[in-house]
Amino acid sequence: MALVITIIVLLILAGITINLTIGQRGILRRAEEAGRNYQEAAKKEDEDLAKFLGEADNIIAGINTPTTPSGDKYTMVDGVPVPKGFEHTEGTKETGFVIKDNSGTETNGNEFVWVPCTEDGVNGSIKYDRYAFSRTGWEYTQTKNETTGEINVPNLGEYVFTEDMPSIEINSIKRYGGFYIGRYEVGIVDYDANVVTSNTNDETEWTGYSNGKAVVQPNKQVWNYITRDMAKKVAEGMYSDNDAVVSRLCSSYAWDTTLKFIETNNAGYTTNSGGGNYSGSLNLTGGSKARNNIYDMGGNDWEWTTEVYSFQDSPCVLRGGYYSNTASDRPAGYRTYNSTTCAYDNVTSRLTLFIRL
Repeated sequence: MALVITIIVLLILAGITINLTIGQRGILRRAEEAGRNYQEAAKKEDEDLAKFLGEADNIIAGINTPTTPSGDKYTMVDGVPVPKGFEHTEGTKETGFVIKDNSGTETNGNEFVWVPCTEDGVNGSIKYDRYAFSRTGWEYTQTKNETTGEINVPNLGEYVFTEDMPSIEINSIKRYGGFYIGRYEVGIVDYDANVVTSNTNDETEWTGYSNGKAVVQPNKQVWNYITRDMAKKVAEGMYSDNDAVVSRLCSSYAWDTTLKFIETNNAGYTTNSGGGNYSGSLNLTGGSKARNNIYDMGGNDWEWTTEVYSFQDSPCVLRGGYYSNTASDRPAGYRTYNSTTCAYDNVTSRLTLFIRL
């Protein structure tokens, strides 16, 4: 009986083993299934890698096809990302790549220029940075502390110009290799002569014009009599409905890097001499003509930036000079300052665009 029972138990165990090995869900079947799954996963990985490499080639070659995995937020043209809602109209990456928005609203037709740059300035690229512009024999001299990043103007006293690197800007620079800057100063849709263009009460939210809609177009009345904070608000709201770009008031990084780009690509446009609209044409961007397929950054009106001056009573920084200056007196690299309530006829702003991550 013991032998019979032993044989029966062995037969049962043998049946279980055979079933576990070659049955419907047996080890061999599972091993075979795992092999198929591995092959399919490897095939998909190869396909994904090929797709990624193809998109990378498109970016390098500048092929005009969408390349963002999160959606068609931009297309590549000549190696430059053209954001959704815009089209390339003229120029090249080296000479001034211009785009224009085509949103179909009354404010469409705004023009921006691509400024190629990198975070570290390697391989001959322009570094996205703040620069001290000076020239020999000029009483206005700028120096930069490379440790702290502070820029000092000795004849202005002990105070310094500072600004932290805007993370939203540098992250976009890292990914896309550049940014857009307004080809012209910020203007208004239609100038209303019946509106008194003054700000005698120093109202910080005062727009100066009845429509309050900003444009970046030639031959428009610039949006002057605007405070720095209002200029920042206008800039950040201009493309708030476009998920492809972030619009910002020009930072000192964007201003200085743009001047470096212009100097590098056009020897006739220097930040320390010419390069401005010093013709006395009060408040009209129409006098500003494209230089090297770009624009001028000096003269016409002072322009607000997000840079900060350490003098507590006047922390807001202006760049570029205005219509009654001369290029030698107030070149495009010039820095000056004023209060948060400053809003005069010779003060306006300039917009920058960064591709969203």
